[in-house]
Amino acid sequence: MKKALFVLSFLSLCSLGANPKNAMGPTAWEEARGIQQNQRLTLRPLTWRSNLQLPVERPFSEIENTGYLLFHSDTYYHTNIIKDALASNLPAGVRLIVYTDQPSLVSNLKSHYEPLAGKNNVEVLGLTYRATDRAIWARDNTPIPVLLRGSTGQTPTWGAIDAVYYGGDEPDSALANFFHIGLGKNPYQFEGGNFVADPKGNCVIVNKRPTAEIPDSVFTDLYGCKKVVRLKYVSGIGHADERVKFINSSTVLTDTQSYVPQLSALGYEVRVLPTPQGGRFRTYVNSLSIENKIFVPIFNEENDDEALAVYRSFGLDVIPLDTEEISDNGNGSIHCITMTYPKMELSELKNLLFR
Repeated sequence: MKKALFVLSFLSLCSLGANPKNAMGPTAWEEARGIQQNQRLTLRPLTWRSNLQLPVERPFSEIENTGYLLFHSDTYYHTNIIKDALASNLPAGVRLIVYTDQPSLVSNLKSHYEPLAGKNNVEVLGLTYRATDRAIWARDNTPIPVLLRGSTGQTPTWGAIDAVYYGGDEPDSALANFFHIGLGKNPYQFEGGNFVADPKGNCVIVNKRPTAEIPDSVFTDLYGCKKVVRLKYVSGIGHADERVKFINSSTVLTDTQSYVPQLSALGYEVRVLPTPQGGRFRTYVNSLSIENKIFVPIFNEENDDEALAVYRSFGLDVIPLDTEEISDNGNGSIHCITMTYPKMELSELKNLLFR
């Protein structure tokens, strides 16, 4: 279906906002297979396959300095509106990287995004990999950046960790080859949306299968987590970025009251966001932090104002974006369709992602 959509004229990305009939999550068969795979891996000793130059110190945290915003070119669920707003509101010094599995679209994508983000501030990548309609979920299927041990002062060294994603929709190697960065391999089936971290190395996941089958040692050894916090699955997709948002060095947000004790135990003040009234996959937590700006999902309902007020109380430049369409039909939101990487030279990022 996606291939047919992209044959259309690229005069307006709005024309690419047609929706697949089903939400873009794993099928029951894929989820069962992922559980079996992770169980088998846990039963045997593993040797991590890594091209990283140094051991991993800890994961990159979204509240640290951001250098790059990445997203896939697909615009299902009218996400063209969201992506245009992101491109038009990037903080100074943050570059936009748009990648596509159809290299023929590179020129049209440049023509669309350069006026929004700035001609010299956009990199459009035409990658060759097996993509599906789920390519839109950049948070789930792209490598997670990690700080390498031995990094010093103003010149940190970064790596990235790849995991197995449903259906083989993984741009990891293609990205790593482009950016020329070291890529560590997590052989478990794992979705990046179920992983949030702070600059201290605290990592939070929702303990929903197949993630529940992954030992803590995978997160401590591969991703550099100092502490792994497993939250009980309560509702929604079952991803940490639906329920937990590190907002600064002292505060974390959640919309799930039962998570407050575990998050408080990390030493944070916990602020509870309201829950949207309509749509069981709607959440105000799935926001995207980029430097001093934060892009917040709203749903044109009465709880929007309360949620925005919480975000504004931290002195951030809050940009509300209507995500009713994608949340209700695709089941994700702003954070799910984006990935952020730390500040580094573009050549270093190319080395990191595309080897």
